Amino acid sequence: MNMLLFLLSVMLPPSTPEFPYPEFIVKCHPETVMSGDTLYIKITAKNPYEKSIWISDNFWPTDCDIQVHLRDSENREQPLLFESPTSKVYDRGLWYAEIKPGDSRIIGALAINVPPLEDLKEPFWEKQLKSLSAKDEKFSLCVTVITSPSTDGRSRFRNEDLPITLEMPITMKQRPEKEMTLIQKWRETQPYFPKTEKYRKVANTGTRQFMPQNTVVDGLKYSHWYFVRIGNRHPSEPNVPETWQELEDSLTPSTMRDEIRLTRILIQYCDTGDEDVLKELKEWFDSMNEVQRTCMAKSVFDRLRDCSNNQSALFAPFRDLYRAIHKYDIAAKSGNEEEYLRLLRSLE
Repeated sequence: MNMLLFLLSVMLPPSTPEFPYPEFIVKCHPETVMSGDTLYIKITAKNPYEKSIWISDNFWPTDCDIQVHLRDSENREQPLLFESPTSKVYDRGLWYAEIKPGDSRIIGALAINVPPLEDLKEPFWEKQLKSLSAKDEKFSLCVTVITSPSTDGRSRFRNEDLPITLEMPITMKQRPEKEMTLIQKWRETQPYFPKTEKYRKVANTGTRQFMPQNTVVDGLKYSHWYFVRIGNRHPSEPNVPETWQELEDSLTPSTMRDEIRLTRILIQYCDTGDEDVLKELKEWFDSMNEVQRTCMAKSVFDRLRDCSNNQSALFAPFRDLYRAIHKYDIAAKSGNEEEYLRLLRSLE
C-alpha cells in the first residue's frame, strides 16, 4: 500500500494574528483501507518563525485537543472517537513545550480502526459498507487540532484556543467476504462494547486489570489488553485466539493483519524470550512505513509503561522489545513520560 503524504499549510482567519500559531503537518497511512483496518495518523507542529513558540506539551485525543472524523461524498460526517484505558477523568494543568525556530514537534501519533468493531451497525457505516460491493468509497479524513500557543510559555485560557482542521482523501475498498464474515462474527459474539462520552469512548468493564485473563504467557494468565492497542477489538474477548500466528496467516495483507502481527510478536517474545523474535521486530520496523512505524513504536512504549505499573513479570521482556525499536519512538513525550524514560535508562 502507498503512503499518503500531505503537507498542509493552515490559513488562519484574518482576525487571528499569525504569530504564534505553528504550521501543522498531517501524514496518514494507508491511503486505502478495508473495513477493520487501522488508520495511522501523525500530526506535527512546526515553528516557521524566528522566535521560539510554546504549545501544550501533551495533546490528548480522548479530550478535545485532537478530534478526528470522516466525511463522505455526500457531506455526512462520522466521528472517530479514541478510547480511554480508564473511566477516570484526570485534572491536568496546561504545561507548555518550547519549539525553537525551524524545529518541529510530533504532537500526535494516533491509531484507530475504520470502522471500530462496535460501530459496524451505525447508520453511517452500514450505508458505506453496503456501497463497497459496487465501488470503492471516497472520504475526507478531517483532523482538528485545538491549541493555545504562547510566546512566553505561560498558560492561557482555553476560550482563546483556535480550532484548526486539516483534511486529506481516504479510500475504502471491500475486504474479502470470508474476512468480513469473521469480523461480523467478532461483533455478534462481543459481550460488551465501550460507552461513548463527549470526546472519547470508555470501556464498560473498567481498567485493564479487571479484563478477562485469556492469554497465557510463560505459564501465567494475563488480559490480552497488555498486548493489544486499547480500543482495537479485531479481535477481542471472547474471540482472542489461542494461536495468533494462525489468525495472522489467514488474513489479507492489511493494517488489521499488521496489528495482529505486532500482538503475536509481543506475546511470543514475552513467552519465549527468543532473540529471533526481537530480530523479526526490528527488521519489520526498519522496513515499515514511517507513519505506521511512529504510531506502532508509541504503542510498544505504552505497553511497556502499562506493564511496568501493573504486571512486573512482563516488564523485562517489554523493556527488551522497546529497546529494539526505541529509535522510532519519535513522538513528543509529556513531562511525566520523559521522566519515565530517564528512569528506564537508569536501569540499563
